[in-house]
Amino acid sequence: MAKSFYDLDYIIEINEKRVEQYTTAYQQVLGKLTNIILIYSALAIFLIPIIQEVFSGTFNWYLDICFALFCVLFFISVGYTIRLIFPKEVAYLAEPDKYYKDYRLQYERTETDINKVDMALKASYILELEKTVEINDKVFKIKSSFYYNALIYALLATIPFLLCLGYHIFQKDDKIQKIEIVKPKINCIFDKKNCDANSTNTSPACKH
Repeated sequence: MAKSFYDLDYIIEINEKRVEQYTTAYQQVLGKLTNIILIYSALAIFLIPIIQEVFSGTFNWYLDICFALFCVLFFISVGYTIRLIFPKEVAYLAEPDKYYKDYRLQYERTETDINKVDMALKASYILELEKTVEINDKVFKIKSSFYYNALIYALLATIPFLLCLGYHIFQKDDKIQKIEIVKPKINCIFDKKNCDANSTNTSPACKH
């Protein structure tokens, strides 16, 4: 049988399905919050060493610019995440007995035709469904935009963060190499002092 928008039962059916779809979709958006938390957790692992590197007292324009860009993108993402988890009022349908008790008795006082009363009850129910769909549609779109922006800015923040991390690792390796270079020189100084006392105890490092 062909569906008709003149059929109130069909209008009720599609609106009830839409209410259910928006309720499910809204819950799914909130469930995706774990994706953002995962990114934040990954960033937090190396965040403290990078902060220590930035505020070590030595100015480096490359590191400072990358870190500043990371902070801007990261805090924008956090802002959207807070707005995402902040409770938003969702519309719910009234109890069914409101229609088959309260409204029905109210309509029956002015109308004796049962069919007309039934049509009036369905029309009232459709109005509530449409209002619920409209409110939940706005809530879903707002929350979806918050999630999308929070995720995008979190992913963008990983780019300057990885650049900062690469710089930090490079500097760490460079410091290790410098220590390895300095150690033979220190040994050489001590060996030279020993050379004055006993020339046979000179370290091979002194020959370089």
